Amino acid sequence: MTTRTTSRVQRASLAALLGLVVAAIPAEARQSGEGSGARPDFSGVWRTINPPAAPRVNTTLRWLPGPGELPEFTPAYKQRYDKIQASRETGSEETESVARCLPPGMPWFMGAQYGLEILQTKDKVAMFSEWMDAYRRIYMDGRKMPADFDPSYNGYSTGRWEGDTLVVETVNLRGETELDRYGSPHSDQLRIVERIRLAEPNVLEDVLTMTDPAAFTKPWTQTRRYRRAGKDNDELHENTCAEGLRLAK
Repeated sequence: MTTRTTSRVQRASLAALLGLVVAAIPAEARQSGEGSGARPDFSGVWRTINPPAAPRVNTTLRWLPGPGELPEFTPAYKQRYDKIQASRETGSEETESVARCLPPGMPWFMGAQYGLEILQTKDKVAMFSEWMDAYRRIYMDGRKMPADFDPSYNGYSTGRWEGDTLVVETVNLRGETELDRYGSPHSDQLRIVERIRLAEPNVLEDVLTMTDPAAFTKPWTQTRRYRRAGKDNDELHENTCAEGLRLAK
């Protein structure tokens, strides 16, 4: 057998071996890049495609939630919710933290009211919201939250990959923040688990499951979807709420 013939046989054998190796990898792992280190790229500016349709109630500051938009509250927190609605019915902004230029906090942050920019690296996913110039960090390097870490509006988030899905756990949230535009209350025991994936090449899906033994009678799940903005609509603007308050005086 000539050297050239031997080389062709060796290449054919190698190709056949590689084919067997690839075939042995589950299809879902090949698609998500598992084993090769490849991950879905969430980078870009995203704009929500399923915002709440809730209208205002008459001319008050109270929004009308749709089906499934509220958790099932425990009796104590249902009383708190009703009190908030009664206040807003009068037109008062005393229960609207964002009216006082306080950050929306999680999970309201993920409403992406004016757009959300994601920057993704191996060890961290950073999310910037145009609304109130809020910033959220998701640590991907396996770290644990320090025992003395202060509670915050967006909490402490750690993430891991499960195939092509980013699983994020958020804890250490301030108990006085609101869940949503309706002013829904929660306690400092709130825990949020998100499953974030590309439902389509330019459609991001975030399934949020929230548990709070003090405020909810059972876990509460919401699904949000966002479309990746093109170059004609991918710029976030500065949203300086405190400056707006100064000008309003």
